[in-house]
Amino acid sequence: MRWPSGLIPIDLKCRRYSVCGESTVLIARNMKSILLAVTLLAATPIFAADEVAWTYKVVEGEDATSTHYYFYHSDGGRIDRVRWVWNGGAQNAPKVTEFILGTGKFTIRHLVGKRESIPELIAGGEAPLEVKKEYSIVATHEDEMLLPPAPDKVLSEEQRVDLKNLIDLLACERKPFTTKPEPVGPSEGDKPSK
Repeated sequence: MRWPSGLIPIDLKCRRYSVCGESTVLIARNMKSILLAVTLLAATPIFAADEVAWTYKVVEGEDATSTHYYFYHSDGGRIDRVRWVWNGGAQNAPKVTEFILGTGKFTIRHLVGKRESIPELIAGGEAPLEVKKEYSIVATHEDEMLLPPAPDKVLSEEQRVDLKNLIDLLACERKPFTTKPEPVGPSEGDKPSK
């Protein structure tokens, strides 16, 4: 454990610390301030992942302004990560659900971004996202298959919905992901010949 300002505890009962061979007394009020600051920082997580080289993409339109973008990452042998981006429609913040398929567990993150981040998110890029909820479901062997996070004994309705969504996303027919823009109008082969 690292102590504030590089202090090394000598005696926790009287809160004495050694700094470069000198003994100093740290007032308990300072410790409370430091703990409060650390707690506040931990309470508002911002998720900024490393850039992912997505390998597959699926796009589904919901209506004229609302679209869902599904990005898949494969290590060459299996899908190990899925990102579902909803663009927020005409006026809502974009929502992102990530499924990280690790060895022995699935981690599911629900995140929210800002409207100005939509172009990066729907292009498969990274943008600052606020973590709304994150949990893991154990999937190691028969005795510990699809167990919710402790202390829960059964999956919640939301967790069952997340798993169903993951199954549906993995069942989607998907195309290789490219960073080139997709054609908007009829292709050369679709134009009538003269």
